[in-house]
Amino acid sequence: MKYIHFVIICICLLFMCAFPAAGVSTGAMIHYSEPSLIIQDELFLEQGYSVKVVDMNSKSGDMLIDIYLNGKPVKLEDNLAKKDAPLEYIRSVAEDEDNDKEADHLILRITPKGSVKISGDELHSTIYIEQYLDPVENAGDYLILDKSYTLKSDSGLELAGLYTLEVGDVNEGEVSLRLRLDGRLLKEDEVAAGDYFYYTVYSDDGPRTIFLASVKAFFQTEDSITVFLKHVSLRQGNISGTSAGSSDVIDIEVSSPVDGGLKAGRIAIISYYLNDSFPEVRVLVDGELVDSRKYVNPGTYKAVTDELDAGIYKVTLMLVDNDRNDSYYSEEFSVSANIKEDITGSIMGIASSATENIGKDNSSSNTSSGTFLPSLPSTSNISNIVSLIVTAGVFFLFFVFFRKLK
Repeated sequence: MKYIHFVIICICLLFMCAFPAAGVSTGAMIHYSEPSLIIQDELFLEQGYSVKVVDMNSKSGDMLIDIYLNGKPVKLEDNLAKKDAPLEYIRSVAEDEDNDKEADHLILRITPKGSVKISGDELHSTIYIEQYLDPVENAGDYLILDKSYTLKSDSGLELAGLYTLEVGDVNEGEVSLRLRLDGRLLKEDEVAAGDYFYYTVYSDDGPRTIFLASVKAFFQTEDSITVFLKHVSLRQGNISGTSAGSSDVIDIEVSSPVDGGLKAGRIAIISYYLNDSFPEVRVLVDGELVDSRKYVNPGTYKAVTDELDAGIYKVTLMLVDNDRNDSYYSEEFSVSANIKEDITGSIMGIASSATENIGKDNSSSNTSSGTFLPSLPSTSNISNIVSLIVTAGVFFLFFVFFRKLK
């Protein structure tokens, strides 16, 4: 009988959890990105939405996030985003003008990576941003929006604007997809059923997602592979992700996240620009790996170093092409000494020297180049003084005790 009650309770809990979740609609995903952000950074997304990092927990990576629509703050029940509990913005939309009934639509899901790099007061972390179509707001300049397609390996799929999608091999439950623009490979990735294949470029204006498609299912026969796609979206955009006037294939820039430049004890931010896609990109500083990325699209990316000592460093960008050939681009940068830390270290050194000199000739240790430093007792001298006082106190007590006995 106990087991029957337990089963009934479990079924009730399951229904209680399932019904609220079923009431939230999820439209086509129109943006996906994985930017690395610091506190007060703001990213502009699609349909007038933007997100801002208000604060960040240095240990757990939890974030306080503000969401804006057309520059106005969106009211949220909870602004906290956690690795295991993403921040979701669900918007209630009227189903019919003549009816007060509303439907809930998931618009944004923000998930922190959970790991944080720290330099002084600056915290850096990666967040995963999923944005879904808002049925109320203007969609913008999409070539394809929320369509379904069937893709076969023997023919490929011709999209708008000279884009094409191709099927590769199936390996361990994942199908390989390739996106091309006028024959040039933009991205190749292996995707499982139920996951998204996406192509996002990065620039100074923020991340911009060009292509998204959800793999509903796929199967393989002896002759071909068939992939069923849903929520397919393609938008017009500058796929190079360049800044204005930039035409170089590779561009590396090293900067400090705080005012005052690159100084000892601080991190460095390595920004690099690519105008082509690469299966793998690695960033090394003096031969040590700082950052590694797979299937990198054209755009501007950032890598963060650990805290650096003063000196000259060499940052190297290692690019791996589709034929597994490596190419390297390097640039040197210098980190200057932190004057404040040097002064503090000097003062501590002087104090340490003064302490060591106690017990020697005080007339010489109290002055150095005309500067007066107070003579402080050392630890050993303090112990001796304390022992002397305690001993004297004991003798005094014995003296008082024996006087009372007489």
